[in-house]
Amino acid sequence: MSDDSIRTRKFNGRTNAPVTIKGVNLAGKTFVITGTTSGIGIETARSLALNGAHVVMLNRNLVESEKLKKKIIEEMYDAEIDIIECDLNSLRSVKKAADEFIEKNWPIHCLILNAGVFGTASKTTVDGLESHFGINHLAHFLLIREFLPIVRNSNPSRIILVSSSVHANCGVSPSMSIEDKIKILCPESPLDASWFRLYARSKMCNMLTAFKLHRDEYLNGISTYSVHPGNGVRTNILRDSWLVSIASFLSTPFTKNISQGASTTVYCAGHPEVANISGKYWESNWDDEKNLYKEVARDEKLQNELWKHSEKLLDNLLEDRKNSCLFEC
Repeated sequence: MSDDSIRTRKFNGRTNAPVTIKGVNLAGKTFVITGTTSGIGIETARSLALNGAHVVMLNRNLVESEKLKKKIIEEMYDAEIDIIECDLNSLRSVKKAADEFIEKNWPIHCLILNAGVFGTASKTTVDGLESHFGINHLAHFLLIREFLPIVRNSNPSRIILVSSSVHANCGVSPSMSIEDKIKILCPESPLDASWFRLYARSKMCNMLTAFKLHRDEYLNGISTYSVHPGNGVRTNILRDSWLVSIASFLSTPFTKNISQGASTTVYCAGHPEVANISGKYWESNWDDEKNLYKEVARDEKLQNELWKHSEKLLDNLLEDRKNSCLFEC
């Protein structure tokens, strides 16, 4: 890791995404991003592509994906953008998307796990998982598992998990048993808690996963970042929650725009000066971690248990899907 004593802060929460990598040539680098058809994902993909990166978008909505691709190419005619269909609501779709990517033999210099849901209309995924846990954590965990060998072989490389400062509201106490912590973080039912609490739990899962990846993979040439876009970023992650959408509208003068919300992700993904600052929690283009719930997020035993639990859950669900497909597909 870099010596913080000689670092100076160049950007803040009001910095727009393109500014953070101005002059950085990303030609020859491949960035894989989930959720680029709305919110900060749009600006993340755009900023990286306009700096010469090969951007691969993993999205459910192919129509909106093509619109974004066309828009970026209008700005830079030789922008290199590919689209792979990937519905994070279905583990089968995620696995299919991963397989399709692997067949291309592309490298992965940066994997950005950006997509997320809050207050979903559907309380469970296709696989019967609580939606926040299934989409925000487990689907992305599957992508990590499938892509990790490629990310290792592409080193120096980076993995970014977009989390949130609300992870601190996950309801997990440091004094709880490891079994109780896992039970809370990995809910079996959407009735276990409020939308806000379920979302916070999924974001803590993202954070635990990021810090576990740092411990395991930094020596393999992979730097890992847990990123909070900022409080009140004007994004439609709240699209299925009408009450929160109204609150978001009323608070517009006090919130970040989409480009400002994407800036920390873009900075951590593309700037050479943060290449080795791995295993940190970032807000507003800085990593002082003042809002990190360290007592839980830095619990290495919990990181390990969540990883094992997620792997076991994936194996069981994918096997069930494989067996059912023998009769239904």
